[in-house]
Amino acid sequence: MKQYRETFNDGFLTYGHKKTQRSATGKRIGEGFTSQGKLAFKEMSCRDSDYQLAGIMGASLDLKVKTPYPPSFRNINKNKLKVVIENTEYDVIRVDSDREKTVLFFHLQEVGVVNE
Repeated sequence: MKQYRETFNDGFLTYGHKKTQRSATGKRIGEGFTSQGKLAFKEMSCRDSDYQLAGIMGASLDLKVKTPYPPSFRNINKNKLKVVIENTEYDVIRVDSDREKTVLFFHLQEVGVVNE
C-alpha cells in the first residue's frame, strides 16, 4: 500500500551558504551564514552504511534528516549547502533523494553554533 502523505514534524532547517564579510576597506573580517530558505524535516536513524560512507569521505555523521524535495533544488549543488537547525550549523556531507524525487535525505556533520 502506497503512503500518500508524510509528516515532517521534527522542526525546520534553514539552508544557505557561507559568505565572506568584508570591512569598508575590503579587508576580510569573517564569514556569515546567508539563508536561502527553510524546509520542514523529520529526523532519521543512521545506518552503519551511512557512518561508513561519511568515514570514507573524511567526515563524521552527526545527524540524518529527511525533507520534502522542493522543485528549486533540481538545479543546484546540494552538497555545497550549509544547514542550520536550532542555532547549530551543519556541513552537508551528502544529499540523496528517493526514486520518485519526492524527498531528500541530508547527511549532516555538526560544525558549531551560528554567530548571529
